[in-house]
Amino acid sequence: MFLLNLRNTLKICAIGIGSSGENMKYRQLGNTDIQISEIGFGCGNTAGLMIWGSKAERIKSAEHAMDLGINYFDTAATYGQGRSEENLGPVLSELSSRPLVGSKVALQEEELADIPKFVRASVERSLSRLGLDYLDIVHLHNRVTVRRDPGKTLAIGALLDAEQMLGDSGIQETFEELKKEGKLRYYGFCAFGGDPAAYHEIADRGRFDSLLVFYNILNPSSDRFMPDNFTQHDYGQILSKASEKGIGTVILRVLEAGALSGDATPHELNQGGPSSDPSYAQNALRANALHFLKKDDSETLAQVAIRFALMNPKVSTVLVGFSELTQINEAVSCVGHEPFTQTQLEQLENLYTTDFGLA
Repeated sequence: MFLLNLRNTLKICAIGIGSSGENMKYRQLGNTDIQISEIGFGCGNTAGLMIWGSKAERIKSAEHAMDLGINYFDTAATYGQGRSEENLGPVLSELSSRPLVGSKVALQEEELADIPKFVRASVERSLSRLGLDYLDIVHLHNRVTVRRDPGKTLAIGALLDAEQMLGDSGIQETFEELKKEGKLRYYGFCAFGGDPAAYHEIADRGRFDSLLVFYNILNPSSDRFMPDNFTQHDYGQILSKASEKGIGTVILRVLEAGALSGDATPHELNQGGPSSDPSYAQNALRANALHFLKKDDSETLAQVAIRFALMNPKVSTVLVGFSELTQINEAVSCVGHEPFTQTQLEQLENLYTTDFGLA
């Protein structure tokens, strides 16, 4: 079974947190030359520190993260309607060294008539807000499907199809031009929602360097077949495909928008919408069944969830959003620990079979 084999795939020595990041581990981002920290600093709406925290909190948290070895900060043009990038820019200028920085482009329906123009404009606005000459990674933030429904929009822009990604004057071609101009080093796309068949086509036919992909302990379908009772969105093993193709994998929603934090309600800085998401309450119930995976009483459910993602060698980095400084310590402490035991993996498999008792 998948989970039982996973334990034998990755053996890591247990370690603690060093004061200067000496215990952080790094993985290669696909076929790129980037060595990326196993924990990435998520600057999005969920957790929200980089958007809603004070300037002093933002600077202190970024400095602390880098002291612990985190070398990747992930933002997007849509986060806080540009506020995340606007706030991260001054923070970067205060740091003693430049970390890896990634952002995202989200196109609206009316912008699809001239993809090169609007992708370029979005990247240039991001660079301006961040105060940077180039981005290390740019992901397309839009969802992708096999057959597009013109006019259909999602929470993040228009729905695209594979031809708009790979065809003439499409996303890939435009990213490649911006790369040649030195405005970005590497580029990728996002597999969150959308159609797994389209994502597989892009991975097979495209030249993308990175995949921003949904993967967590409640829904690991981007890397495995799921039982018949599984009721959540099936990501069709796109994480596995990316790994086969040498595409780096940046994991999002590792804490399922906060449902895996162990808290009944979101943190006050979390304005990403999970409290109004009808699936949040169900995911919190599913998460409550995972306490048996804790190493001891001091470990949190969030740490269990992060350890699960880091167990997978196909994962390049795990994005974690932070609301306060202590959460950075909590996330980084997950690096380097042993995988779950075989008994724990068998119990977890039983939960998948019954949809965590909700089936």
